[in-house]
Amino acid sequence: MGNNSYNEDELNQVCEDAFVNIKEACMRLQEKTKCSNKVVIEMLNNVIEFYDSQVSNT
Repeated sequence: MGNNSYNEDELNQVCEDAFVNIKEACMRLQEKTKCSNKVVIEMLNNVIEFYDSQVSNT
């Protein structure tokens, strides 16, 4: 991914949009699968691990 330079307001908007999108995806997953919050947390931790490994590889 490219290294975009954001000012503080732009970065706040990007972070807010990402949070809303991720939260809505988690809610859809729970509605569809009836999985617990613990399953969602485990999934999000796996996403964190994936992105951590990508940073380590760059």
